Amino acid sequence: MKIKTSAAGLLSAAALGLAACSPDPAVPAEPGAPAASEPAADKPMADMPMNSPAAAEPIMGAGKVTAIDAAAGTVMLDHGPIAALNWPSMSMAFTASDPALLTGIAVGDTVSFEIKSQTESTVVTQIHKQ
Repeated sequence: MKIKTSAAGLLSAAALGLAACSPDPAVPAEPGAPAASEPAADKPMADMPMNSPAAAEPIMGAGKVTAIDAAAGTVMLDHGPIAALNWPSMSMAFTASDPALLTGIAVGDTVSFEIKSQTESTVVTQIHKQ
């Protein structure tokens, strides 16, 4: 015996399954919290905490300098894993936020460095010879 199922039937079953897993909007999530059907009180964005991993701690790396272009303000680093960005070891170019950061750094130097942020992950804000 063959059973035929339609896309509409599958979607209906999926919707019922999701509805069964959804919290009851009439029951507050926490004591004193508004029910899901009640609108939240308007709050200015300035009052909301900004929780971002980039703000929590600096993104640090370590590696070896393989090339420097002082005129362009770039440095090529063969770096180890950077857990904060979920990066494996690799060789890549970074731009110095201030080209003066590259003063005193030479090809072959082992360095530690700080990456500006998760969104600007190719910009180094600090670089120090080890």
